[in-house]
Amino acid sequence: MHETARGLGPREPRGGHEFARLAASRSDMPLMADMLARERSVVRSWVVENATGPRVSERADDDRRQLLVVPDSVALAGARDVTAVGFFGQLRAGIDHTILFDIEARLAETFADYAALGLLSYYDLGAEHGRFGNLVLFSRADGPELWHANPAHRQAVAVAPLHYESIRLHRGHISGPFLGAEALVVERTSYLDFRDERPWRATRLYS
Repeated sequence: MHETARGLGPREPRGGHEFARLAASRSDMPLMADMLARERSVVRSWVVENATGPRVSERADDDRRQLLVVPDSVALAGARDVTAVGFFGQLRAGIDHTILFDIEARLAETFADYAALGLLSYYDLGAEHGRFGNLVLFSRADGPELWHANPAHRQAVAVAPLHYESIRLHRGHISGPFLGAEALVVERTSYLDFRDERPWRATRLYS
């Protein structure tokens, strides 16, 4: 059973849900902007190389793993009016999180199938101070809902309470060409707090 709070707007949550405060939410925005800038840089290099088909870019900066998986590089380079989902989870300490990377590998195997349903890219950013994040882009507004049907994604949702204390899930869009200069605009943030027996949920809408 879930305890639900809706429409936080400019209000702050009560009951010790510090991760859902507006300042905490805003702390994810520079990370998403940086991820978008890095992804655009990589894709622009692929355009120069006349790269086509699926592409993967993996590297480690300051001991932080970064993984970019693109099922169709041409589709991403030419995308417009992109829907974006940013995930940031506060990992539980003292837990073996290996299963999360196993699920991620299973997800990557399905990307080609979901490209037909609007999946453009999956960008994973390694944990920083216990915060684990990724940025997923779609060519259509209903892409995130279609993505929820992915069996590996459903497994990730099922195990989330065991591995995360809390989660912030941002939904937004990038207007115009993906390779343009428009920023990622966040429209709403959903919150999940798994620290109590009854998970707490809330949603913040932005003007």
